[in-house]
Amino acid sequence: MLYRVYNLLGAELFLSSTSVMEGGIKMTEMRALWVARWDITSPEACTRMIETAIDNKFNTVIVQVRGRGDAFYKSNYEPRSEDLAEQSPDFDPLAQILKEGHENGLQVHAWINANLTWGSNKPPVSPNHIVNSHPDWLMRTDKNELVMTFGEDVEGAYTCPSNEEWREMYKNIYLDVVRNYEVDGVHFDFIRYPSARFCYCDRCVGQFEALMNEEISAEKRAELCGDPDRRLAYTRAFPDKWDEFRRSHITAMVYKVYDAVKQVKPEVMVSASVFPDFSDAYNHRFQDWKRWMRDKKLDMLCPMAYTTDTDTFTNQIKDAVDSSGGIPVCAGIGVWRISSESCIEKIEKERALGGAGFSLFSYSITNGGSDATYLKALRDKLFPGE
Repeated sequence: MLYRVYNLLGAELFLSSTSVMEGGIKMTEMRALWVARWDITSPEACTRMIETAIDNKFNTVIVQVRGRGDAFYKSNYEPRSEDLAEQSPDFDPLAQILKEGHENGLQVHAWINANLTWGSNKPPVSPNHIVNSHPDWLMRTDKNELVMTFGEDVEGAYTCPSNEEWREMYKNIYLDVVRNYEVDGVHFDFIRYPSARFCYCDRCVGQFEALMNEEISAEKRAELCGDPDRRLAYTRAFPDKWDEFRRSHITAMVYKVYDAVKQVKPEVMVSASVFPDFSDAYNHRFQDWKRWMRDKKLDMLCPMAYTTDTDTFTNQIKDAVDSSGGIPVCAGIGVWRISSESCIEKIEKERALGGAGFSLFSYSITNGGSDATYLKALRDKLFPGE
């Protein structure tokens, strides 16, 4: 039997036949698959994905519909993904997944990458892509360099959240999806900086200098202006405030989107994938997810606890649950790194900690739905008799 349940905010949560008790309120366990964009590039692939999720007793798919500044839906703001070039212009992956998913009792959440925007030295084909139309919106390193591809501490080109024009566009990307598609949720990813080496664009350092000049003396300003490395003088003089400056812009993005989505469709769940070690997230990615939960600007948190070690996983999920203030915590599990037995062990730990469920990264473990052995092992052990 299928149940519809609601959280305290009135947002519809999940569909399933297995429930857990939390605070005396019946909540349904989230069993989710993150579905990456390369697994939804044809109508047949979308159908196989839905069938695989249903067959293995999952109740939610979190589908990547904005990958690298492009769209796997009919966007009014960004170009159609180049990965769909061989498909009919009428093919809309999100629309198909919503139709087939809802017909089969699945929740469908739109996974929308935030600041990660491109990942190649070869520019996008579309002149409307941010990389081509707004190169000044991209993050730069402390050496004022633009990075376009994967590196040791960066996945590619990121947009800079200090740019109000970008924050407004990002909000509108979310609203475009929420207004035009009956999604059950929207999902932040890459809502962070890649590392502390970013962003030192002219906009960032200029904004920070103006902000600090309101607080410091004329003598201190004169001293900093005489620094041989004038461009980075303020960021080096006030490192803690510089970190908080960057952190505040990520938080501003989250709050702006959350408030806008709730004004349009209060029932749509807003969730976020975050780095599971809070010290790392806070100090190196400028991702203050504990504050977001404390301020009730998320409906669910998904720590990406992709460690292979179950004790580390347990500690990370426990910290999130203990810090949640009642916000549901869905444990992210990196199935490509571990056996099905290890995954089962982690899910049982998450259940014992009072989590809201789990999300597996990713559906790709099935090789496009051709081999669901891994998911079947979970189904047979964790959802017997359903």
